[in-house]
Amino acid sequence: MNTWDLMKHWYLVLPPSRPSALQLTRIQSQLYKIDRSLPIAVLGSTPEFRDLLFECGFRKIYVLEKNIGFYQAMSEARIYRNAENFVNGDWLETLPKLKGMFAAILSDLTSGNIPYDQRRLFYDGISEALVDGGIFLDKVLTHTGSNRSVDGLVDKYSTLPLNLLHINFFASEMLFCSELIELKQLVDTSLFYGILESRIRNERVRVFAERAKSITPPGCTWWYGRKWAELKNDYCASLRQVRVDEDEGSSPYYGFLKFFEFSKRQ
Repeated sequence: MNTWDLMKHWYLVLPPSRPSALQLTRIQSQLYKIDRSLPIAVLGSTPEFRDLLFECGFRKIYVLEKNIGFYQAMSEARIYRNAENFVNGDWLETLPKLKGMFAAILSDLTSGNIPYDQRRLFYDGISEALVDGGIFLDKVLTHTGSNRSVDGLVDKYSTLPLNLLHINFFASEMLFCSELIELKQLVDTSLFYGILESRIRNERVRVFAERAKSITPPGCTWWYGRKWAELKNDYCASLRQVRVDEDEGSSPYYGFLKFFEFSKRQ
């Protein structure tokens, strides 16, 4: 089963696991010079991106998505019902067929869906799909320093109220930023929940872990865990980095999450 088939409660997911208001404002400012008649693409079905592009006046919006069911579910989560160009298939297969097509490509946490040994191929495909001077806007979860300790996170959440915001933050920190990812150098949610069930004794935090399954279900795998120093050489090697921004200080991903803007050399 595809990971995204398990995401039955997407409406419960909050930023930074989906685009924030600040992120969307940044993207809007980065797109202002692009001719609205040129094709622009979204990697995946991110509803916030699709609504933003429509509001910005883009007329040729492409959605590149492997999972038709998830695309349909995210279409229902949108504000608008404008026509789109849906490209169904694995990005590694569809991007090479779209060479020199897009003035911009938008991406929100897509890297975790790509096995490490396919990263260079993936980002080269993105570069080739851009027109000369086209831009790639990407949100990436990096691991540049020490991961957070499980015990430290248990202490933290043992004093926090159980609500949707803190459940989201727990899922973000414990599953994607903690020492658990060092076990296999990836996120294996079934493995992680099993470890937490046997390890956590605090009743409040046990409930946090149980409720987190609605945000990030068991049975999912994402390729996060390797140090960024090992991965960065395969990241957008054929594009020019324009800028990089950090996440908001209040974010559970602060210190891990980065927003990149790249441009294709003319």
